[in-house]
Amino acid sequence: MAIHYHRDRAGAEETARAAGAHALLLQADLAEPDQAERTIAVIAQEWGGLDLLVNNAGVAPRLPWDQVTPQQWAEAIGANLSGPFYLLRAALPLLKGGREPSAVNIGSVVSFNGGAFGPAYAATKAGLVGLTRSAARDWGPLGIRVNCVAPGPLDSPLAHALPAQALEAMKAQTPLRRLGSFDDAASVVLWLLSPASAFVTGQTIVVDGGRVMN
Repeated sequence: MAIHYHRDRAGAEETARAAGAHALLLQADLAEPDQAERTIAVIAQEWGGLDLLVNNAGVAPRLPWDQVTPQQWAEAIGANLSGPFYLLRAALPLLKGGREPSAVNIGSVVSFNGGAFGPAYAATKAGLVGLTRSAARDWGPLGIRVNCVAPGPLDSPLAHALPAQALEAMKAQTPLRRLGSFDDAASVVLWLLSPASAFVTGQTIVVDGGRVMN
């Protein structure tokens, strides 16, 4: 297992411990194409190949339209959309030689409803759906599957940055009447990475307790 992090090495180490695996920790700013390429080069050197890839990095500047600065807009695009593109592009040669290769991008239900985190987050997560479909269409003949998981509000620090009243409203608007858990989303990611989903590609699977039904 390889775990990427940008600034939070302690978080990467905690993830490795939770997985019970000896992990290769890789620091990089994936919004920079050369760093994405270097990350994949390290994996190629260490392992010689790559079967599975999950793009899970992201930022959510929770600001209204008139308060988003050009720098914040650019940072959101870099982390949420450019990073996955650069990493997928760099990983393609390794995935071509992988065993049942599969990639999963982590999106959001804001792709469909705009959400509460502002235009930059919504726009980049919607772009990730298009990126997923493009990769799935072009890479399908190579035997590489690419899908997207779009969680709804999860019981996470990101959700708890919202006012308590907004959180309670989210629960009330969700048919299952709760926030999701990391396990709720992770189980779908694991399914998409596994041979159990061998005929699924180009899809965005919403994991949101029924908030967005499309």
